[in-house]
Amino acid sequence: MLIAHRTIRNLAIALTAMVACPAHGQSLGAFTDYDKHFIVFDDGNFRQLEFQEVMSYAVGSGCVAYVNNGGHLKAYANHISYNVSPSVERYSITDNLFTFQVGTQLYVFEQGSKRLLTGYVGSFMVGDSVVAFIDTNKHFFSIYTDGRVTELADIIVGNDAPFWVGANTVAFVDMHEVLRLVCGGRVYELFNVIDGISVKLGRNIGAFVDHSDGAFRIFYNGELNDIEQFTPKSFKCGYEQVAFVNSMENFRLFSHGELYDISGFAPDMYDVNRNTLVYSLQGEFFTFVDGQQYLVENYVPRSYSINGNLLTYIDQNGYLAVFEDGEKHILSYGPVNSYNAVGDVVVFNEGLNTTKIYYNGKTYKR
Repeated sequence: MLIAHRTIRNLAIALTAMVACPAHGQSLGAFTDYDKHFIVFDDGNFRQLEFQEVMSYAVGSGCVAYVNNGGHLKAYANHISYNVSPSVERYSITDNLFTFQVGTQLYVFEQGSKRLLTGYVGSFMVGDSVVAFIDTNKHFFSIYTDGRVTELADIIVGNDAPFWVGANTVAFVDMHEVLRLVCGGRVYELFNVIDGISVKLGRNIGAFVDHSDGAFRIFYNGELNDIEQFTPKSFKCGYEQVAFVNSMENFRLFSHGELYDISGFAPDMYDVNRNTLVYSLQGEFFTFVDGQQYLVENYVPRSYSINGNLLTYIDQNGYLAVFEDGEKHILSYGPVNSYNAVGDVVVFNEGLNTTKIYYNGKTYKR
């Protein structure tokens, strides 16, 4: 069922970056070595950025952000180091955006320079390619994407108005208690919120439970689809897919417009990230990618991470493994002290504090 929509303030131009958020090959990694030096891995090469231990850091597809020993916010992008800000309240890195807050000011750092989004930020959320925020001075609800700030002051007011952010989607309840979704360069009017809603967003997709009737609906490809009459037990969003356990405890997946029945009973656990669904059934560990189910292990790993195109986990022997393109590869045949998977890069520490990088089928050692 297609829900009627109207474009507000000519958003079709301003929000073109939200039409699609391409998956990037992630080639950046970062770690602190045994001497407390801060090292970045950049597409097969290592570079030392700091001689003293950093206070914190975060890694995105095209940028590494960190706070150095002196409390300064810095960044590494396009093979260049940048001094971003002498102080910072908080910062975050997603696939395509690096945002940070200094006092009441909210900034985005792109192409080697910082841009002020608002000097009076209230609530804000960051997706892979969109920032949604409330300006507490103007009482505007705004969206930043593709280098532009679009104000939606005629839709939403109040500093505590509810909104949600996905990879490239934004949902919000306007002043008339109508749920709206920004997706694909348009603002869609979905339904009136009477008794509350539950919302999960992904890339080019959104899932909703209307508390007034309990119905479960999924928005995809310009349409709001009635999926289940009754409220599901749980649901999670990824890239153009939603996994859920319905009221009868059937495990189902809506993916790229197709509805799959994964199991006739609820999984022990499940998780969705980007294009990958992982779950366990009767003690076995599965992944579902591109319409194909794979049995990864006949046991559930004690730890795992899904990011980019990799499923990384510790197997029953204590080895670090990745499951990629339907195959398992062992990264370390010894005890692993720690590992961190971001995009297509896995940074892991083994033995007596030796850090290695797995990227594009190859393992690197500094």
